[in-house]
Amino acid sequence: MTIDQIKQRILDTFTDGYVEVTDLTGTSDHIQVLVVSNKFSGQGRLQRQRMVMDVFQPELKTGEVHALTIRAITPLEKN
Repeated sequence: MTIDQIKQRILDTFTDGYVEVTDLTGTSDHIQVLVVSNKFSGQGRLQRQRMVMDVFQPELKTGEVHALTIRAITPLEKN
């Protein structure tokens, strides 16, 4: 899965989102994402991370994405 595919997958779910994706190892299996979306409003940190992880369940199960570091915030929290 490429960085662009990861970014697009997140944007397909968080349509109002701003997304940054970083490949931490250069192997596309250790990924760090920053997702900014109003969909996180009223959600706790764990729920926000689950919302993003749900987008990649197939890849996490197969190991295509081995590690996913998530920062999920609202637009107000970004400022």
